[in-house]
Amino acid sequence: MDEEKERLLEQYFQSAAIASQRIPEPLLEEAVAAGLNRGKRIRRSRAIIRRSAFFIGTVAAAVILGIGIAFPQAYGLSGLEGLAANLIGREEIPDYVEQLAGDRGILREALDDGKYQAVARTASYGGYQVTVDGMLTDLKHVVLFYTSSGAGERITPDSPRLFTLGYDPLNAVQFMAGSQQFKGVTEEGGLYHDMIIFDLPSGETLPSEFYLAGRWRNEGSPVPNDEWLEVKIPVKVNRLAVLERDIDVNRTLDFDGQKIKVATVKQAVQQLEVTLLADPSNDKRAERMNGLMLYNNRKGGYTAYNLVTMASNGEGWKLGYLAPEYQRGDPLILTGKGLETVFEGEKKMVINTTTKTLVQAPDSRLQLKSIERSGSFIRIRTAIKTPLQGMAYVARPKNDFKDAKGAVYSLPQDGEIHERWHSSGEWSEYYFDIPASQYAQPLTFDLRDYPGGLIQQDFKIEIK
Repeated sequence: MDEEKERLLEQYFQSAAIASQRIPEPLLEEAVAAGLNRGKRIRRSRAIIRRSAFFIGTVAAAVILGIGIAFPQAYGLSGLEGLAANLIGREEIPDYVEQLAGDRGILREALDDGKYQAVARTASYGGYQVTVDGMLTDLKHVVLFYTSSGAGERITPDSPRLFTLGYDPLNAVQFMAGSQQFKGVTEEGGLYHDMIIFDLPSGETLPSEFYLAGRWRNEGSPVPNDEWLEVKIPVKVNRLAVLERDIDVNRTLDFDGQKIKVATVKQAVQQLEVTLLADPSNDKRAERMNGLMLYNNRKGGYTAYNLVTMASNGEGWKLGYLAPEYQRGDPLILTGKGLETVFEGEKKMVINTTTKTLVQAPDSRLQLKSIERSGSFIRIRTAIKTPLQGMAYVARPKNDFKDAKGAVYSLPQDGEIHERWHSSGEWSEYYFDIPASQYAQPLTFDLRDYPGGLIQQDFKIEIK
């Protein structure tokens, strides 16, 4: 790598150790190999279909060759390759890819449609090796299937990124199954198979070639032992998959005059994204929807999807649910328990720690439970009455607070735990510590969190 590339990559990874190999893949050879290897796949439930596809592909290839011989002016070499690729339309899919894709869902659909793209590009350094075996992509979502090894041990990527050929970072976000990467497949010899999924936000498009780059390390090893690897990946635009589709909902919920529209449900790789929009005519700002659950009601059996992402832009929310097996046409049910609005008052709490009294609170829901000495700290315990059992309401202070003379102090930042909250019956209790000192009383705490109003209203929306 030249110095300029190294400098650009170090801005994101603070490391420079790269080696990569490129394996050429002529399209016609791939197509022929795909037809010859069709019968080797292990998914027995699809064996009859695949044998039929192989027969049709072989006949189609023979027909193409016949056409090419009979009409040499009509079909040149490039045209012949294109037709062969389209009619055969399959590349050899590794067994682990079939396993990771599962039996249902958008990945299975893409594989069955012949949209798998073989890549077979390898990068290695210092005993670490990563091979991107193949991918599925629609230019907005990228699913990379890889095999990795590191001195006979499992290695995994740490903060991988996508880059253009000019080493400009693509605005791609790695999709995670909750807080964990996907569970891959381990084989003998220390080889490990898995997939990485990237979502490209609006305005970003995957180029025809790009780099996967990042640190890889043995699981459990400290960061200094990471190895830095990059793999250059080409995109075949004639094999773009369908990895995203919108399900129109357009249903409006009314919570005592506060309207929230369930606009769409978007199916993307491994997830269903629900878009909720607050009506501009609302006279209260919506904070969140409470108790939201999304179910798959296929064949009358309810399957609950786990919420893994949530984002708000001031106009509504996007909620991402992990739903790898969701298939187009499955009936969905969205349920919830109500709407919480933003607290519009002054978020300030004033406490006299000497007399152990609450001087001022945002409203009457907040109570001071106790003030006690805990080692070198003063522990302040508060409670908020909650409308629903198990709901955690917290009056959480900001990092700095003031005494009566305006002197500024900070909450402890020594690495220890100095706050905790839990719900007990109709009360949500919370404590926080301040350094034990002689303060000019009372103390003023600006609050970063305080609950708004809760409009309780169960709802259920069926989505076809």
